[in-house]
Order: sequence, then structure tokens, then C-alpha cells
Amino acid sequence: MIPFRFLPKVIRVLLISNAVVFGIAAIVGGMLGLHLNLPGVGYGSLQEYILYFGSFLPTVPWEAWRYVTYMFIHVDFMHFFFNMLMLWMFGAEVGQWMGAKHFAAMYFFCGVFAALFSVAMSILGLTHNPIIGASGALMGVFVAYYKFFPERRILMFFFIPMKIKHAMWVMVAFDIMFANTGDAIAHFAHLGGVVAGFIYMALYQNVFTKASSFLYNSPLSGLFRLFSKYPGRYKKWDNPFNSDAREMQRPEKESRVVEPEVLEGEVFYMDEQKRMDEILKKVSTEGIQSLTESERQFLLKASERARHRRGF
Repeated sequence: MIPFRFLPKVIRVLLISNAVVFGIAAIVGGMLGLHLNLPGVGYGSLQEYILYFGSFLPTVPWEAWRYVTYMFIHVDFMHFFFNMLMLWMFGAEVGQWMGAKHFAAMYFFCGVFAALFSVAMSILGLTHNPIIGASGALMGVFVAYYKFFPERRILMFFFIPMKIKHAMWVMVAFDIMFANTGDAIAHFAHLGGVVAGFIYMALYQNVFTKASSFLYNSPLSGLFRLFSKYPGRYKKWDNPFNSDAREMQRPEKESRVVEPEVLEGEVFYMDEQKRMDEILKKVSTEGIQSLTESERQFLLKASERARHRRGF
């Protein structure tokens, strides 16, 4: 597992937020037994108050705050532990691959969609139970992991080696089989998270990234260069009807990587470090897939030079 300090910031924020809510509910409200007596609500422990106001109730879908708050509530320690373990294990690489913005958008989209899916199942009379926990959002994260790394192996149930592309469907099958068993697990929320995960990943792979690629290479690219933090991503657009432009677009010329101008001593080193910092910041916010071929090659060559400086 990736050490905590190296996790994407969005993962660290989610882990800490869940831990804080769990600590308040389970320790302050449960173990220490802090009680409240609010008018119109009645007497109860802080833990009961958090559950009462924060859990998602499919029977009252108009209470909009519950679509978000339920994702941060875990009363049982094992429920909290396994959900956070899944977020840490699978979310770390997905967050690095997609970037912070897309990961956060996918996480909350899947969580909200899982709640809406439960509302639909409630209307059909299949479930009316309150829902708590990040499981719905995490099933969306697992779908993204399945899309990015289908051949990876995990220990299913901690002892059965299985590829992600098979484990995904085993988990779905279990949720379908036990959906109406009354085992106090929000199986319909899990299934909603899976559906949302596939929807978001379809948009991510076929709309978001392609739309970005179009903007980076369109006639509007010059305009975007003026307002972007990373103007180098936007190529100068050439008129496709211009013979000189077609000549410049030959594959062998496109494959060449433009190296930064070599300066002397510390000046070159500082320029290289500045570009490295910019690329790493871009990876953190927008994901590895956002890098251009030139930026990928620069990272590879920069890491090689760094190893030579250290004598490896």
C-alpha cells in the first residue's frame, strides 16, 4: 500500500473526514456516551443524533443533505475499517491515474447515484432501510480500478487469488443474491454505485478525455493558451488545407520530442526542475493520462538524469 503522505490529496481528505466523523459518533457518542436533548427531536446519544440526521432514508428523498452525509457515517468499526481500506488500496492508484478533479467528481457522483438507485428500489417496494457508509461510492471506485487494471490480482475475501476483471462480477453477483435477505447491508446502494461507476467511466473514456484532446488541438487552442496554467498542452493549430501544415504533420516529425534548450550549470538545472514541478502538479490535479507524449518523455529522461547525478 502507498504510504499515507504519498496518497493523492483527495484520498487523504476523504480518509481523514471519515475518521473524524467515525471518532465523533463511535467514541464521543458511543463509548463516552455524550447525550443530547434537542427540542422537537428528543433525548438520545450523539451517535444516535448523527445517525438520525446523517443517514440516507430512501423514504424521504427530498432531504437533500442526506445524499452526501450518509457517505461519511460509519458506526461499526469493521464497517469503517474495510471501507477505508478499500478507499486506500484502490482509490490511491485510481486517483493518481484520473487526477484529483475527476476522482472527486466520480466518487461523489457514484455516492449520490447509489442513493438515487436506492430511492428507485424503495418505490418498487424492494427496500426501505436507512443507508450509511461509503460503500456505494467505493463500488464506483472499484469499477474504475477494474477499467484501468483488469488483469491485476487481488485476494478475494483475503485468501482467494482472483483477477480484478473476475472479482468485479463476483461482488456484483453477491449483491444481487443477497439484496433482499434483510442482512442490514445496503446491497442496492452497492449495485447503484456499480452502475454509476460504469456510467462515469464511459463518459471519462469517451467524452471527457476526447473533448479535452479536441480542445488541445482545435482552432481554439490559441485562445485557451492565454488562460491556461499549462499553455504548453495546447498545440498551435495548423490549417489542414495548408500544404506546409500537412508537411509538418508527418508521423516521423510528430514523434520527435522537443528537448528544452540546454543552458549551463545551475540555470539549466533550475529550468528542468521548474518544468518537472509543473508536470508533477499537473499529474496530481488532472491525472497521468492528461500528460502529452512530450511531457511523458521529459519525465523519463529527467528521472534518468537524476539517477546519473546520484551515481546509480
